Amino acid sequence: MKPLSILRFLLLIFGCGTFLVGCTATGPAGKWEVDQGVQQAFEAGQVFPDHTYYYLGSIAAPVSVIAINNRFTLRTRVWAQIDMTEQRLNGWLNLYQTERFTGCEYYGGLILTPDGQQAGLWYSQNSINIIQMPEPGVVEVFQPHTISGATCGAADDGGQNIMP
Repeated sequence: MKPLSILRFLLLIFGCGTFLVGCTATGPAGKWEVDQGVQQAFEAGQVFPDHTYYYLGSIAAPVSVIAINNRFTLRTRVWAQIDMTEQRLNGWLNLYQTERFTGCEYYGGLILTPDGQQAGLWYSQNSINIIQMPEPGVVEVFQPHTISGATCGAADDGGQNIMP
């Protein structure tokens, strides 16, 4: 290999490494944990007091819902805040019931901080996520996905969601 080719190769490797490091989440990692009790509470239409609600997707038919405990602040670029009512939640649940034929089941669970505190709750067809805590009292909840990295129901995912 010529010296110029080696230099280009090394610069390419360095550039790719720098790009990948820049794309990783920062801060200690928390957990997006499946919990059947939370799933049942969401499906019963329970609105959790002392929580602020957020959704992904259309306000008429969101693909994921989270409820963040008011002791925490959500830092986000993807979640939209919403005033939750039992009527709104039950309307969404009726929509979710009719979508069950897609092969993507809904799950519920806990959003945990790195030290195990419960920062919130979630309900989604996508059972994998990244939770970060960049500073005390602040959580970052990324967009959930399936094990393949796609969103459940997307054409490239085959509508499959394999539980972790």
